[in-house]
Amino acid sequence: MLRLALSAVAAACLTAVSVQAQEEAEPFSIQGTATALAGEANRAFEAEDWEAARRALESALALKPQHPAYLGGLVQVGLHSGDENLIFDALERLAAAGIAYDRSRLGDADESLRAMQPDRYAALDAALTRTTGMIGMAEREARIDTGALIEGVAMDIETDRLFLSSVSGREVLLVEPFDRETFTVFADAEHGLQSVFGLAVDSRNRVLWATTGVLPQTGLPEGETGETALVALDLVTGDVYRRYTIDGAERIADVTVRDGIVYVTDSGANRIYRLNGLNEELQLLSDDPRFVSLQGLALAQGALYVADYAIGLWRIDLEDGAATLVRAGTESLIGIDGLGATRDGERLIAVRNGMAPNQVFAIEFAPRGRAVSGHEILLRGHADFGEPTLLDVKDDRIWLVANSPWPLYPDDGSGPTGTVEPLVILEIDLD
Repeated sequence: MLRLALSAVAAACLTAVSVQAQEEAEPFSIQGTATALAGEANRAFEAEDWEAARRALESALALKPQHPAYLGGLVQVGLHSGDENLIFDALERLAAAGIAYDRSRLGDADESLRAMQPDRYAALDAALTRTTGMIGMAEREARIDTGALIEGVAMDIETDRLFLSSVSGREVLLVEPFDRETFTVFADAEHGLQSVFGLAVDSRNRVLWATTGVLPQTGLPEGETGETALVALDLVTGDVYRRYTIDGAERIADVTVRDGIVYVTDSGANRIYRLNGLNEELQLLSDDPRFVSLQGLALAQGALYVADYAIGLWRIDLEDGAATLVRAGTESLIGIDGLGATRDGERLIAVRNGMAPNQVFAIEFAPRGRAVSGHEILLRGHADFGEPTLLDVKDDRIWLVANSPWPLYPDDGSGPTGTVEPLVILEIDLD
């Protein structure tokens, strides 16, 4: 959830989406070029040059496929220019990407579209309706009244213990298998923790990896300075085995581990680090100027995949750290927060919360893992959904933070602004 804000394509576009991502990007990058094209679309929109606005938005979509704001902008261009085919096309693309659209924004044009092309409208109506329906099943694994802003979850499969990361409480919480409605504090500020973000159980070394850093929601007492770090906690006692830092890090956030090798994203500096063992030092794996808002990461297909909230998925070569943008399929890869992989490494499991509707879905790859060949929605519209964030995948089961209360914690540090409901952890069986 450590994400950056997305600015307007046009004022009318922004009302249609809830994606957040940074638009102040490096020159000559995907993001920078798309931002420039969005600016062109804005200026053309204001000048009522509808064709120029359409061309700019289509060019932006070529860089960032299925971007909801750009598709929403095409709908607005069609409405203002009277181009019904453009409206239909943009709405059909939104539906194919699994993005909901409130047709009340069409106003009187909704009935006009129905009258002009009734068959096409009926198919569109069915497709848009499918974007909001409930899909999948999940069991409520735990319901805990923490009163805190919880971001991440990790399962110790050997003991069936759940660990939760608290951003506002500066803690790692432990939930025992015999009581899924209460918690104890496993580690806290006395262990050198500030806000805790990602968690990962390292079965080989029997440690719990936790990432920590500072946000406005952290609430540091006067006189305490912030420092971001990767922390190894003894999986039994919660004692700190070692704390790892690296020059230039701003906010070490998400973490994954395999065979004792740890990978983390830095969502502040937009870098990726690797730790080759408990007694090693953090090393820079990848630092690409095209990165915008790095989130969850997972190992699959012989590579490291990293979610970029603003752009999609990056494939990172484990040898040289080279980053390749994964070519999207029909489903939007923008707005992905949590990321995991199945046991065989054949599929990624993604949590998308950057646009409506929130959902968990599996991603399948074409040969060589550089393009998406298909996807399957695993969970959408669940009764416990608020804002899903991070997940853990083990033995083809998923544990998911279903309703993290981020909306109650504004960036001015004043949260919570309302009642924090009990946290729900859902379990999804992939078999």
